[in-house]
Amino acid sequence: MTDLQPDEASKKGTLKSSFDKTLVIIPIVLVAVLSLWFFTNPEGSLEALNNFGNFFVAKTGWFFLLFSVFMVCFSGWWAFGKYGKVRLGGRDAQPAYTMSAYVMMLFSAGMAAGSVIFSMSEWIYYYTGPPWGIEPQSLEAAEMALPYAYYNWGIGVSCLNMLLAIPFCYSYYIKKNPSLQLGDVAVALIGSQKKSSQIAAKIINLVFIVCVLGSLSCTMGLGIPNISKCISVVFGFKNELLVSVIFTLLIAAIFSFSSYLGISKGLQKLSQINIIWAFIFLALMLFGGSTLFIFDNITNSLGLMIQNYVRMAFNADAVFGRGFGQAWSVFFYCYAWGFVAMTAVVIVKVSYGRTFREMILGNTLAISAGLWVLFGINSSNGMALQLQGKVDVAGILQTKGQHEAVIAILRESILGPTMGVLAFTVMMVLFVATTMDAASLALAGASTKNLKLNEEPRPLLRLIWCLVLTAVPLTLTFLGAGLNSLQSLCNLIGWPIMIIGIYILIKTVKLAKAEKIDKDPALTAR
Repeated sequence: MTDLQPDEASKKGTLKSSFDKTLVIIPIVLVAVLSLWFFTNPEGSLEALNNFGNFFVAKTGWFFLLFSVFMVCFSGWWAFGKYGKVRLGGRDAQPAYTMSAYVMMLFSAGMAAGSVIFSMSEWIYYYTGPPWGIEPQSLEAAEMALPYAYYNWGIGVSCLNMLLAIPFCYSYYIKKNPSLQLGDVAVALIGSQKKSSQIAAKIINLVFIVCVLGSLSCTMGLGIPNISKCISVVFGFKNELLVSVIFTLLIAAIFSFSSYLGISKGLQKLSQINIIWAFIFLALMLFGGSTLFIFDNITNSLGLMIQNYVRMAFNADAVFGRGFGQAWSVFFYCYAWGFVAMTAVVIVKVSYGRTFREMILGNTLAISAGLWVLFGINSSNGMALQLQGKVDVAGILQTKGQHEAVIAILRESILGPTMGVLAFTVMMVLFVATTMDAASLALAGASTKNLKLNEEPRPLLRLIWCLVLTAVPLTLTFLGAGLNSLQSLCNLIGWPIMIIGIYILIKTVKLAKAEKIDKDPALTAR
């Protein structure tokens, strides 16, 4: 096994790896057809999307809730059990990235603009429409707002990544299968060489790519309108649609350039810039705002989340019938499923030298902790403005929408009405660009026939996917797709990934037991 550094590996990989034209052409054609349908029938297409998404949630929300609990238990069992000490790449493999760089890449790749926006606004939805029959806009509703956000962006969601991450790592590092295509991973774990299996693999690969494209559409669909709104408010631009198009192309240029540079020089550096900027922004929000209230509310909310964790995890809202669990927890689960498809490829490519335990904990506990800091500071800051009577954030959200509510909070920051909004905009741009960079890596890896341990996908192929990733959100921007439509899209994406993932996870467990990888001295960490 070679110990090539990522940059050297990338140079070699661009020459040797070849891509599957079918997996590139068919999704592009599909995107073109769907975009044409959306353009020619905007109202009907969005209505159909909403109806399909709402139907799936109404019928199957209970299963999503239960499966999230299962994945938390399974991830803990694998990490702290006998397989947790197995090192990806072999006993003597050394990590290519430091733990801090590793976690920063995973956090930046998997969170996107959605986490940044919801960290500002999600608490308002729970404050005005709380669960369990709590009176809206009461102190009790305010107290439970951040704990529920902590749950929805916590371990229950992050553990969903392990549904594909564990099988992908097992296939790539243990079985030495050079493909990062979901269908090929499934075939490798099954051990079948039948023609029917190869056909099934092709279909699964296409589903994988379509799901990644759909999930990233949601990311850009959430991020771009907020970015354009912020810029328009600061500079007084009237044509927000034009601003959205310009910033979509700007972000595309950023992540395309980063993608071309590869993981070490591109994604890693962009992730570091992203986290540093976010750290500075959060520090200013913390120490320039209601500092004591923020610390107290974070502490109180962590306790309430732990206290009510089981109730939140199983909240199907059968008696009250308001659909709170389905509208929020299930939505975030489905939102995560789309990212599961993307992050699995990224996790594999940056986890060389890590044990299964390090990989799982880095992707669950570390990322959850980062999200709790992000939500704790931003949400508590906005909540303080509401409870102290300085800004009626809830009223603004209900009358003018999410964008205006976020801007109203930022205008009261220590940075002032202009710099506060601009600093937040830059953070959103960086988060979106980093996630899209990771997505291009995932799509390129998923459409490459053989991607060896010391290789990265062709830069040209990653650039092609960057262009496709730009086309989908542009379509949604022109249509003006709202949060409900994006929620519906996420709900549809979740099902195929979950079904395929469950199947290959079962196969992985069976293989690990049969092959006794925990007993192999060549694989276990010293």
